[in-house]
Amino acid sequence: MQFSSGATSHSRASGRRRFDAFAGAALALLLSLTAGRAFALCQGEDGGGGLVTEISEGDTLILEDGRAVRPTGIIGPKRARGGPSSEARLAMETAMSGLVLGKKIALRLDQRKRDRYGRMLAQVMILGDGAPVWLQGKLVEAGLARVISFPENRLCVAELLAKEEESRAAQRGLWKSGFFAVRQAQAQDVLATLAQSYEIVEGRVSTVKESRGRTYINFGQDWRQDFTVFISEKSAGAFAGTGTEAPERELKPAELTGRRVRVRGWIKNFNGPSISVSHPEQIEILDSVAAIR
Repeated sequence: MQFSSGATSHSRASGRRRFDAFAGAALALLLSLTAGRAFALCQGEDGGGGLVTEISEGDTLILEDGRAVRPTGIIGPKRARGGPSSEARLAMETAMSGLVLGKKIALRLDQRKRDRYGRMLAQVMILGDGAPVWLQGKLVEAGLARVISFPENRLCVAELLAKEEESRAAQRGLWKSGFFAVRQAQAQDVLATLAQSYEIVEGRVSTVKESRGRTYINFGQDWRQDFTVFISEKSAGAFAGTGTEAPERELKPAELTGRRVRVRGWIKNFNGPSISVSHPEQIEILDSVAAIR
C-alpha cells in the first residue's frame, strides 16, 4: 500500500502534535509537583558536581568538565521505531532536559561509582535559588520513569519505590497512558510476549523450592509454563538482611509461600516467563502474614 506525501506529512504532523501535547503536560506536571512542596532528598557519598551542558543518548548528562553522569535508580521507556514507546521515551527525555540542561547539579554516589563506559553513576540533585530538586525523584513521581536497582547500587531505592507507588495510584504520566503497567503473574501468555523487557509483575506465590543452590519462587503449579522468580546461589546472601518488605519482617524467600508480592526485573523465557532476582529491593510484599492465614 502506498501513501501520498501529503498523507504522510499529515500523519507526521499529527504525531508531533500528540508528542508536543504529552511532553508539555509532562513538564507542567513536573513543575506543579515541585512548587510549594518539600522533598526528601537522597543522601549518599559526595560526588562533586558541575554544570550540565549536554544530554547524550537521552539520559546521560554531560558536565562542563567533560564528565558523563548516568542517573541511577530509574529506567525510562524503551525507544521503538514509530511505536508509542518512541513518544513516551521522548517525553521523558524532554522532561529531563527541561529539569537539568544548563543547571548546576550535585552528585550522590553509592557503592559502584562508574559503569563499564566510565560514566559516573549517581543520584542527581539539581541546584538553584531554592532547595535542591532530586532528579530521579521528580521523574518517578511524574510517572515518566520506573524504579530499577542493582546489588551494588541500592541507594534511596526505598524512597523511589514510595514515589512510584504514589505516582501509580494517582495515574500520572505513563501510568495514565497505559504505557507503564503492573503485569499479572497469572497472565503467563502475556508475560511470554514481553521477553527482554523490564516489567513489574504482581501475584500470589504458590510455592518456594530450592534445587542445586537455586531458589525458585513459583506463581503456579506448572513450573514449565507458569511465571517464576529465581534467586541464584550467588545472590542468596543478599537476602539475609532487610529489603523493602513489611517492616516487622526480614525478606526470607522460603517464607513467601501464600504471600502476594510485586517483583520487578527483566523478563526471560526459561521454562515459562521468569525474572531473575539478585537483591531484596526487587521484591515488595503487599500483604501481611495474617492475610494468608
